[in-house]
This record gives sequence, C-alpha cells and structure tokens, in this order.
Amino acid sequence: MPRGRSPLSDEEQGWEALRRREFPGARLNLNAGTLGTTARSVLAAQRRFWRGGVRAWPLGQYQRGREALRRARALAGALWGGAEGLAVSGGTSEVMTRISLALRARLGGEALRALTSGHEHAGGLRGLAGLRGCEVLYLPDAALGDPAAVAAAVASQRPQVLFLSQITYTKGQVIPVARHIAAARAVDPELWAIVDAAQAVGLTPPALEGADVVVASGHKWLFGPPGSGFLWLSARARAELASGAAGEPLDPEAPCAAFERAGGHDLSVHAGLAAALSLHMELGPAAVQARSGALAALFAAALHAGLKRRGIAHGFFDPWSGELVDEPGDVRPLGGVHVHFLGVDPYPAYAALDARGIHLKCIKRVDPSGGALALLRACLPCYESPRRVTRAAEAIAAALGGAR
Repeated sequence: MPRGRSPLSDEEQGWEALRRREFPGARLNLNAGTLGTTARSVLAAQRRFWRGGVRAWPLGQYQRGREALRRARALAGALWGGAEGLAVSGGTSEVMTRISLALRARLGGEALRALTSGHEHAGGLRGLAGLRGCEVLYLPDAALGDPAAVAAAVASQRPQVLFLSQITYTKGQVIPVARHIAAARAVDPELWAIVDAAQAVGLTPPALEGADVVVASGHKWLFGPPGSGFLWLSARARAELASGAAGEPLDPEAPCAAFERAGGHDLSVHAGLAAALSLHMELGPAAVQARSGALAALFAAALHAGLKRRGIAHGFFDPWSGELVDEPGDVRPLGGVHVHFLGVDPYPAYAALDARGIHLKCIKRVDPSGGALALLRACLPCYESPRRVTRAAEAIAAALGGAR
C-alpha cells in the first residue's frame, strides 16, 4: 500500500475487489443514467453464448436465446415481482415506440391527449408525442409532489394517458407515481397510466402499483448490455394492447410474448442481461442503493467545497422535493447528484472532462414551464471508490473554474 494511505476497511476492500473484477480501467463513468459501464461478467456471458459455432447455427441461436430470455425474465420477476405481466424487451426508447403505437391502435380515431411533466426524457415521451394527432399536456412542476394537483389536472384536461417518470432524468426528482395514479384514477378510472422507470431500476424497485405500463432499461444502473430492458403490463394492457405488437415471438408461451423482441437480433443480449441481474442479486439491492447513496453524498460534499472555493454559483436539486438547495447536506441522494449552475455554462467543462476520461451528463434546456436548466448530472455507481469519487469532484470543480 502506498505510504500515507490508510488501510481499507473490510467493506471497502469488498467494493474495491468488485471494481477491479467487474469494472477495471482508469475511466470514471459517472453517466450511468445514460449508459452504465457494462460489467465484465455480462460481456463474458455474451461471449459464452456464441461458443460452439452457434453463429453458423440459426436454430441453436434461437434455442440458447430462448433459454437465456427465460432466465432473465425469471430473475427480474424474482427481484421485483409482476412476473405475470413481465416482458424482457429492448431499451426504454424502443419499447415506448411500440407502446405508443399500441395505444394509438387501441384508441382508434380518438385524438390522443397525454398528461406528463416537463422533465421527461425524449426517449420515453417522444413515442407518444410523435403520434399524429397527439396533444401533450404538461403538469406544473409544483404538481409533481402533489397527487391532488394531478387529480385536478386530470379533471380539467381529460387526458387519456398519464405518463410520468419514477425518477426524472433532469433533476433526479423521485415522483410518487403510485399515489398520482391512484388520485388520477379516482377522477377517471379508464385513464391509461405509464411509468418510465429507466432512471430508477437498479437503484430502487420499479413502481408497478396501479400502472398499466412500466418501462425500464437494463443498460443504466444494472450495467447490462446496451439496448436491453424490461416491460411490465397490467391485465388490462395485456388484454387490450397486444394488437400493437408484431412478429413471431422467441418464447410464445411468455405472458407478454408479443412485446418481446422478435425476428433476427443479437440473442446474446438475453444472456448478458441475465448475468447483470445475477450480479445485482449477488450484491443485494439494498446494499447497492445504500452504497450509491453514500458515494453520491460524498461526491456532492466534495464538489460543493471545490465550487465554493472557486466562487462558482451553484445549487443541488433535492430528489425528494425537486427544489434547488444551497447545501448538499440538505439533500439525501439515492445515487444521482444534479448540480445546477447560475451564470456558468457547464458544457465546456463537461467536454473537457470527457476528453480526460471523466464522464458526466450535461443537460441544458428550457422546460415547458419556462424554467432554464444548466446542470451536470453525476450517477455514482456502487462499485466506485471514495478516493476516485472525491478526486473526480475536485477535477470537475477545477474544470468549471477554468471554463469561466
């Protein structure tokens, strides 16, 4: 051990061993909310899938793919429940396109009105927004924590669809979607409720209660193969939305077979996703959440100190209220840190850091309510070390100071 460095605790040694085994390398990927680093065991499972000349054996590919698909589906059901309506799918953007088309087919010639927030990712919302005749209606930000305000909006605007993220990608706000759905259904029992859990799954369980559709990604916080994900459908959705799917299913006996990938595709993705779910179960969902939360708090404190020393005006979004706060100690993060800058463009620093192997998410936009965002988002994966995280925070603060 280098001179002057304290010995690692048993717990830290365990996390460091995980990082070296599954996520080696000097790059620091704090953009797991977009595309997490694929775990080595996931890549190994995909390589094993192709052994024995199966690339030249189509029926062998389908057989192995079906087995891997069933394994991934069983693991996801064991982790989060909802097995009776679970499909192993592509990523959230891909699946939402299919769901949007299915809803259009179900609603026929009716003009489609979707009620949502101003903080939805385009990959989730654009499938709906891109439909001909679809009108997108926006909740005010203050309503995102208030089920009564959501119910009032449903009563006044009469949407057919309520579409909300479980955790927003902009501010990292945790939305009480189950409460919102219950309040909205008290006004309109026929309302279709869709939950985008892309930023949640891998940190916290998907919010299945009351939802007709829940979509999630496997390539973010689960460190699975790019383009992998999950879909949960309610009994009503399974009965009424099947007409929106096409193709001959890989596993016809599956509960939502029509919404799983069909035709020729990279079937090794199913093996990789099963490996990612196995790793998540091995680590323990509660331990993963606690570790990412602790690293996020450490990172936020170090970044705040570095920014204050340089006189850079900033604030942190509280994931539980969506409000901007001055002190990160007032925030209890789940795993993401969302830093908003006042009078500073974070993009040059973001680009410079990316070239140095420190990878973040830069979000610059004006939301539908007129609020301007200029923020950096850091997603702290459970395998990272406190030392690397604090060094990254100082590097980010220095880059922002130099970019002014």
